[in-house]
Amino acid sequence: MENIIIDAYNLMHKVTELRLLLAQSQEICVDTMIAKLKSHYFGRSTKCIIVFDGFGQNKHDGNISVKFSKTGVGPDYGNADGLIKHLIEKSRNPKLIKVVSSDREVSSFAKECGSRILTSESFWGEVKDKRTERNEAIRESKEKPAVVTRTEFEFLLKEFTKK
Repeated sequence: MENIIIDAYNLMHKVTELRLLLAQSQEICVDTMIAKLKSHYFGRSTKCIIVFDGFGQNKHDGNISVKFSKTGVGPDYGNADGLIKHLIEKSRNPKLIKVVSSDREVSSFAKECGSRILTSESFWGEVKDKRTERNEAIRESKEKPAVVTRTEFEFLLKEFTKK
């Protein structure tokens, strides 16, 4: 199972689409990001952990988890970077972890531990490309019938062979 740890605020500030939403409302931005990730990873054996700075209540929905560096219960990791480092350290196999962050300190630490690194921009580009491919496939499937009945075939044959 692939595990992806995302530095949430880093992603939201580095990706134009999310940065524009963040300017409107943090709640809308977070909800949009989570919805797109849920859709992208639906049915896959990938666990996605979205890590935020500050206080909040940890949540889990399917293969998406939202974690905060401070919950008021348990250890206080100070910030998202501290929690990301902790998650990498406590992992049985850091090589199975992909860390999404453009933060140099987080990326260096993850790399030293053997985890794979993706910048926030690259990661969101992959997610966006897959969404675009999926949307095009859906649109194309609606345009072209999967099966042509004999009656439709005969009608088309008559229409296109008329002179």
